[in-house]
Amino acid sequence: MKNKIKKIMLILCFMVLSITGSTWAFSFRNMTLDFVHISDTHITTRDDTSYKALSSSRLLLKDAIEQINNIIGLDFVLFSGDLVDYGTPDNYYDYYYLLTKLKYPSLNAFGNHDFSSSMDENEVIKTVKKYNPNYIFNKTYYAITPKTDFRIIVLDSTIKDENSANGRLSEEQLEFLDNELLQNQDKIVVIAMHHPSVEPFVAQEHTLLNANEFNEILLKYKNPIVVLSGHYHAAKIRHFGNLVFVSTPAMVTYPMAFRHIKIVNYKDRVQYSFEFMPTKLDDIKEKNRQNVISYGTLAGWEKDRNLTFTYHKRYPRSVAYKRNKIKNALKTAKTKKSEIKKLTQKPKQPKVKKQKVKKERKFFNFKKKQQQTVTPQGI
Repeated sequence: MKNKIKKIMLILCFMVLSITGSTWAFSFRNMTLDFVHISDTHITTRDDTSYKALSSSRLLLKDAIEQINNIIGLDFVLFSGDLVDYGTPDNYYDYYYLLTKLKYPSLNAFGNHDFSSSMDENEVIKTVKKYNPNYIFNKTYYAITPKTDFRIIVLDSTIKDENSANGRLSEEQLEFLDNELLQNQDKIVVIAMHHPSVEPFVAQEHTLLNANEFNEILLKYKNPIVVLSGHYHAAKIRHFGNLVFVSTPAMVTYPMAFRHIKIVNYKDRVQYSFEFMPTKLDDIKEKNRQNVISYGTLAGWEKDRNLTFTYHKRYPRSVAYKRNKIKNALKTAKTKKSEIKKLTQKPKQPKVKKQKVKKERKFFNFKKKQQQTVTPQGI
């Protein structure tokens, strides 16, 4: 009898442990979102520009994919626009051919370079759906729930008719965003779009024209919201209360990096971790750094690259506090001249004594005087 009771007790204990263990494991998987954010890959066969290593765009993406594949347990990889440098079928084919080596599913927002006169919105959607089985949407903006604790909202901030580098969110998308946030106040929301609503620095021809309207919608909600963007090719992280704004640099411009992001949703707090992962192709990166003006501004400070912090849900900041923080961030987005000089100054070169050229100066002065005294006829 005692043996039977012991066996029953052991079986019950084992069942309880297995149930609680599996529940805890399931819960933990759902409370953690682990993904990579990569932006501005600009896949093309074009030559380099003054600040984009376009000829190496495929090599840089290939290197990023190899690094990403070495990360264990990612949920997905999120691209925030400018997948290609110019919207053509060949560029998209090259982009998705490289992504066949990626072992994780991918999602993407669209950037201003992803459309062209040869590929309008419908043609681009058709092409993306052809190559990416995860893109099941009929529009360039959408929302999904990858895990019960999270909602991903992808927006299209491009202005297609004007072929502009500026961005604007349509009224339809702003209404879509507001409704999504209203319906998912119990979740952590991750928003991805190409243009940042809080700029890493001022660029009049690259700004999101209705950023204030977008930010005002975010301010209405108290749940944790993360906004991921690219476009400026710069690294910047700002967090004000429940709002986190993250700009990730381009793969084709120094510092040529992407981010490994992990968000853990606890009952009373949220743990954020941002890990900066630069390309391993150092020769390409160094060559591009020498061509880029103010490369220090693009790389940002250390806190703009690697950052871990906790947001405590029990102590929410007021709307006024967050609104003022956003306004101040927009005002100070223009990097100070002294800061740019400090970040970009090159090693001092040894002074070389100038050779005396008195004779040559006299000659050129004489030529100038002659030109002044001669007046062409007919004037």
